[in-house]
Amino acid sequence: MTTILNDWDKAGTLLAAASRVVILTHVSPDGDAIGSLLGLGHALLATGRQVIMAVDEGVPPNLQFLPGSAQVLPSLAGVTTDLVIVVDCSDERRVGKVGEAARRLQTPWINIDHHVTNVAYADANIMDPAFVSASEAVLNWLHKLNLPLSPDVAQCLLCGLVTDTLCFRISSVTAVTFAVAQELMAAGANLSEIVQNTIARMPTSALLLWKQVMPSVRIEDQVTWARLTLADKQAAAFDDKNSDGGLVSFLLQADDAYISCIFKEKENNQVEISLRSVPGFDVGAVAFNVGGGGHKQASGATLDGTIDEVEAKIIPLLKAAAQAGAPLFH
Repeated sequence: MTTILNDWDKAGTLLAAASRVVILTHVSPDGDAIGSLLGLGHALLATGRQVIMAVDEGVPPNLQFLPGSAQVLPSLAGVTTDLVIVVDCSDERRVGKVGEAARRLQTPWINIDHHVTNVAYADANIMDPAFVSASEAVLNWLHKLNLPLSPDVAQCLLCGLVTDTLCFRISSVTAVTFAVAQELMAAGANLSEIVQNTIARMPTSALLLWKQVMPSVRIEDQVTWARLTLADKQAAAFDDKNSDGGLVSFLLQADDAYISCIFKEKENNQVEISLRSVPGFDVGAVAFNVGGGGHKQASGATLDGTIDEVEAKIIPLLKAAAQAGAPLFH
């Protein structure tokens, strides 16, 4: 685990030498992953470069309102490039199959991130936990490159900022965060559209998914969790492979829970875990220790095994994290 990485100059040198760029982000992408991916993609396209953007399984339905989302590929095949840039991903394993394909291209990598669990896997690494989102880190890089903010760039980056701060509600939000939002809105970003598509609404199928999953909810020792199976998704006609429909955040609203977890069954005998915590409790360390990554308050990982096996492994770790922490607010 590291703290601050400042390879700004090296990243700029690598980009200056590249006319063809591949931009990637982590599996099961959230608003910050897609927002920083698209925001950087729009900015580099405007410089005349050839830009290919990709993420395993493509852009989730709730983020397809963002400009350029249709250009994001669900896989990499037959691609050539001078440079690979990965955004919002602390560990190369979380880049998934597109990352494996990109490594075979044998070109330099740049990593732009804000997770304290970052393991510095690229040739040039940019990471500062003072950034509340990867989108803020991308914005800082665009400033250093003297690249302008188009309305499309601003819209995508503001989406990342809004979603990763839960609409400016997490403990790491500062006055700087609001200044960044003001800058992006002044450049043409539409805050209301972002909130309506990400924070304030959900697909009907997500509500039906909650109906399927809620009977599995358990609360013990300040930890609350639930199981989301492939059968649950099928019964709810929920086709977003990258989402839990907002359940993990919803569960954390229980007033006697400090940590929440969703166990999401995947194909090929794997389970993805989504973790959340209230300020004062660290789930990022739990995720990192089992091969994942993220923030203290929001993180995730994918593990081999059945839901029973993964739950038996993770819940004791989460209970220990709950016992080790203390709420910042009462």
